[in-house]
Amino acid sequence: MATRDDASATSVWEEITAMASEDGVVDLGQGWPDFGASIAAREGAARAMLGDGVRANQYAPVRGDARMVAALIRYYAATGFDVGRCERGTVAREECVVVTASATEAIYGAFQAATRGGGDGTSRREIVFVEPFFPWYKAIADDVGAVSVVVRARAEDGFRVDVDAVRAACSRDRTALLVMCSPHNPTGHVMTQDELLGIAALAEDLDLTVLSDEVYERSVFGGRAFTRLATVGDMSARTVTIGSASKLLNLTGWRVGWAVGPKRLVDPIKSAHSLMSYTAPNPLQIGVAEALEEISRSADGAVSSDENAAVMFENANALERALSDVGLSCFSPPGGYFLVCDVGKTGFSDMEFCRELAARAKVCAVPMSVFFLPSPTGDVPRHLVRFAICKVPSTVLEACARIREHAPYVAP
Repeated sequence: MATRDDASATSVWEEITAMASEDGVVDLGQGWPDFGASIAAREGAARAMLGDGVRANQYAPVRGDARMVAALIRYYAATGFDVGRCERGTVAREECVVVTASATEAIYGAFQAATRGGGDGTSRREIVFVEPFFPWYKAIADDVGAVSVVVRARAEDGFRVDVDAVRAACSRDRTALLVMCSPHNPTGHVMTQDELLGIAALAEDLDLTVLSDEVYERSVFGGRAFTRLATVGDMSARTVTIGSASKLLNLTGWRVGWAVGPKRLVDPIKSAHSLMSYTAPNPLQIGVAEALEEISRSADGAVSSDENAAVMFENANALERALSDVGLSCFSPPGGYFLVCDVGKTGFSDMEFCRELAARAKVCAVPMSVFFLPSPTGDVPRHLVRFAICKVPSTVLEACARIREHAPYVAP
């Protein structure tokens, strides 16, 4: 049953979706890319669907199509992470991988497994994550009967991860799973080496399992480095890494994701996957495999930003200039799909600003308050707005022109 707060958040999303669908509105609200969908993946999937192979359009194994699993192992190795480190060579690398019907399904399986307990009488029910957060974290936690515990990343600190606050929120007895997301949705923060080392240290001290949501891993800007949490210290033995074709290849409609990690953490995700969707679409897995193989051939041992990231970086810069021109300040994102803006000086709340922006300038954005847990003390920020930058440059430039033109109304 939805709570009053859940119903309120749902109504906000419904209103934003309705505004975005109105005629003539430039939609910078919804975070789906309208450019850059992998050609290699699409051509590979088309060949699989139209070719003579009998199995290509039938069920794949629950763990994933053999070519897809092998491509994932190669991709991670080519970008600096030997999946075999998760088990130190005691099991086959293939058993450290599962392909799911979206990263969301992989996250669901991980949350469910973490809160079931191991039959030893423990009752760890808390899932800890950073807010603002991807809304599905709370929704899934609610659905599996877990308790959401959040640690706030503050705008005035550039949305950095407060490792000390994370440590204070975690407990050896209560914490079932610690969730980290880098590059972060919705702020774009990319975890620094100090943050990664701090999270690794507290996970070891408290014997925690960590889910590392890395779906935006190739969307890092300005030459910044991206480091996988599983490659820090001994974290490979306690980390589930989540990836997705939705963001890696700009194919959000394909619903192909994956989880990589120790067999003991991946197997429960595989079991949940077998009961929910059974297997991800086979020809689409084959297409994704081709794209991963293409990336691997040119990789140099580390995750590198792709050409889509370069477009989004320019979009972020253009949009930030436009918002600055009308007197608003932004938080320059190191990565991800979004730009966060502070609209406090307008006198509008985040939702009021989004309504005015859609009505006056015909530009749609999202109030950031929907990415926070409801607070009984009323301290949820109401002055931040999120813009999607994962759009063709002409769309973003049109939004910029409209923001400048209608500045007296949207930024009085």
